[in-house]
Amino acid sequence: MLKVLDLFTTKGNVDCIFEYGGDGTATLSIPERATIANMGAECGVTTSVFPSDETTLYFLKTQQREEDWQKLSADPDAAYERTVDIDLSALVPLTARPHSPDLISTVRDVGKIDVHQVCIGSCTNSSYKDLATVARILRGKAAHSGVSFIIAPGSRQVLENLARDGYLTDFIHAGARLMENACGFCIGIGQSPSSGGVSIRTSNRNFRADREQQMRKYIS
Repeated sequence: MLKVLDLFTTKGNVDCIFEYGGDGTATLSIPERATIANMGAECGVTTSVFPSDETTLYFLKTQQREEDWQKLSADPDAAYERTVDIDLSALVPLTARPHSPDLISTVRDVGKIDVHQVCIGSCTNSSYKDLATVARILRGKAAHSGVSFIIAPGSRQVLENLARDGYLTDFIHAGARLMENACGFCIGIGQSPSSGGVSIRTSNRNFRADREQQMRKYIS
């Protein structure tokens, strides 16, 4: 089971903190935990906390930062405003429809639709494991000529590891375009789909077109 302080929704979570616990957390890698914590911001929370356990220690060892590790867990008698139990075995693939993380639907219910763009990466779902999984699926295949296929690795280290293990070649052969290791399409900077087009993205946000124009004006 996975315990979380409050329900996943974009409303009612300001000034709240999500603390994750339960047996399910031990099965999650650090990049997987980071993906979940990233989505906490979309729920309006102040921050998200996972226990610092042996998985954390192993990750820091691989980064040559073992000395930075500290054990971190909740007190046995910790009191919570609310506890939500999630049966991980009952979860099914989900997707958020435009333009809010609240508009959740099962992938099955979305059905077959024409897709004009696929963007994978940004800060969420852009770890080595995430992109290596996609590369293995794509091996020997090619994106449809009518689909704009974008990859944005989460870091330079992720990109280097993908190149080392041959996964970057799989992406290039499949017709992917490689973007910077940055936010980019996640915060509405570039890679806008065509008018009326359908864009499938693994990032945590999906702004309306007018929101992208506002972001461009703000940044410039």
